[in-house]
Amino acid sequence: MASKKRGRTWRKRKKRTRERDSRPVCQGKDKELINLQQFMKANDFTGCPLKPAIFPGTGRGVMAVRSIKAGEVIIAVPRKILISCRTVLSSRLGIELKKWSITSRFTCAQVLSLFLLLEKNKGAASFWHPYIRSLPNTFTTPVYFTETELNALSPSLQDKARDLKKELLHAYNDLEPFVASSLPELDSKFTFDAFRWAWSVLKTRTLYQEDCKSPYLSKKEPQTSTLVPMLDLINHSPSAKARFGYNVNTSCYEVRVLEPYRKYDQVFISYGFEENTELMLKFGFYVPRNPKDFIKINLSELFECLPQISDDERKNKVDLLFDSGLLSNQTCTWNGISWQVMSVLQVLASNDIDKNSVPSMFPKSNPLLELCQ
Repeated sequence: MASKKRGRTWRKRKKRTRERDSRPVCQGKDKELINLQQFMKANDFTGCPLKPAIFPGTGRGVMAVRSIKAGEVIIAVPRKILISCRTVLSSRLGIELKKWSITSRFTCAQVLSLFLLLEKNKGAASFWHPYIRSLPNTFTTPVYFTETELNALSPSLQDKARDLKKELLHAYNDLEPFVASSLPELDSKFTFDAFRWAWSVLKTRTLYQEDCKSPYLSKKEPQTSTLVPMLDLINHSPSAKARFGYNVNTSCYEVRVLEPYRKYDQVFISYGFEENTELMLKFGFYVPRNPKDFIKINLSELFECLPQISDDERKNKVDLLFDSGLLSNQTCTWNGISWQVMSVLQVLASNDIDKNSVPSMFPKSNPLLELCQ
């Protein structure tokens, strides 16, 4: 029996359904975000043509509420709302840090994490309470990974993820004596989980501001991290064209877009032109079809293509590859595997080859190189 032909009404209904499913859902009724916007307006924030919204594929981001022109400043957050090392050093925590600096000095990330925990502990009494309430309760970065999840990563990525966990644990242990001695109101609440949350806020949401260069903080890392309420809701796109930074003339942290946006578009900035493993390690997300993305291929994986190779032959070829400098850029991108991978495979598949014959195998006019570029 022939299927019934669907008419114009069905097609229109299908189109409306498809359009509805792809629309952003405005978060105008979200209590925490309403409180955040009210807090900012009460502290000299003049507003912006953006609203928080849920987008298909990217989750929470910001939506243009009107057409935005290229070159327009879309958000300007006053200095008094920013949380930076300068903010910390001018607080009670700063007084204690200056005393403790005779013994040891902490990094910018450590002191900002402590400051967040102290302010969170104050509850509604904190000036930044509306902002802190708007922050995520948990994160998808490697420091939250279980052992099973870590083991599912590739060996090289697993090592980097474990290093991040070690860095977090070291930062926490390093602060414990200071908290116990100087911050009794926080001592019982200074747990690893609490610190992990604050540390993750810092690592995933801070932006760059001019170096504080305080003598009371460690010089192991720049003192440039700054939390910027509302601006940290803007999602990343590798193709976004925008400039952002602190404007000393206006005393505001500003974002200026270099491309136009239509009403209801999601507005993006770029966190850096990085491939997906770096985005996952730093921020806990990935970008579909990221143009910068690649997969690193280990030499051991290439050897699996030749299971019959003897141990002696394997050793000789590894030495040959090292000496010939062919082991750099062993990657696969959206354009295919690199010419270096092709070259290594050719060496591994060759029977009679020595160091002197390698250059002739891969001349500058090598068609393999031209093919893979």
